[in-house]
Amino acid sequence: MAKWMDAIDGMRLRALRLQGARSRRFDTDLGRLHALDWRGRGERPPIALFHGLASCAVDYAPLMRRLRRRHRRIIAPDLPGHGRSETPDAPLTADRLTASMLAVMDRVIDEPVIVFGNSLGGIAAIRYAQARPENVRALVLASPGGAPMDAATLAAFKQTFDLTSKAAAQDFMRRVLGAPQPGMSLLARGARVRMTRPGPRSLLANVTPEVLLRPEDVAGLRPPTLILWGEQDDVLPHASRRFFSANLPPHARFEPLPGFGHTPYMDDLRGFDRRLRAWVDGLDAMGSVTR
Repeated sequence: MAKWMDAIDGMRLRALRLQGARSRRFDTDLGRLHALDWRGRGERPPIALFHGLASCAVDYAPLMRRLRRRHRRIIAPDLPGHGRSETPDAPLTADRLTASMLAVMDRVIDEPVIVFGNSLGGIAAIRYAQARPENVRALVLASPGGAPMDAATLAAFKQTFDLTSKAAAQDFMRRVLGAPQPGMSLLARGARVRMTRPGPRSLLANVTPEVLLRPEDVAGLRPPTLILWGEQDDVLPHASRRFFSANLPPHARFEPLPGFGHTPYMDDLRGFDRRLRAWVDGLDAMGSVTR
């Protein structure tokens, strides 16, 4: 089953390369990491896409094709142990994940970018914005992970990612998408394969309450920030939504999305893209925030 998943991801990557996307590889302390770098046809700022746990850059392919019409450049890194990035020998901790993203982004960008992050990619985007605020034009977060949990809650949350059975994988995809969709069984098979790989397993095993976000991490965000939360998202605890909505800085916006799940770009690509475009187009009027 793993070979089947690798073949599909390989075909999607080749399709993006044929359309002009570049595969770039960077040597880091966590091994060689991969990122997609695609010149766009538009004039809007470059945008970087951070994926979620057990996902990868090519999962953003449909969204990238739409964004490329408007943005000058699209950048989509594979997190360590995900996609085409190598799986490190060392345990994949939160600090090492952040350091690896800094190493890649410092070498790939040459101007401030809009950073989009979903789920695990959401907390990765927040940590990047904290470390490199001068490089972040704006943040867009869809159901970001990282809200605080005590040890018992975190242990129960981790258990929901045990997809070793077919039934568990199918239930997981129902919680991700919120409503039945064509191809859900195929997506469940793919999630089951990916979640059992060493990279996601190592990262999940090394998450502790101490590495999660604090209220001041969210309240202190400097860039213009939009948080989108699918009202049918059943992956993250409801307390996560309350944490982010309650701790945003005054210049940020929290927007619930009726009819959307955990990954809104998968639920309704056109509708999600329309909402994202409207917010990006308002950035010039919004101006910079405490830069």
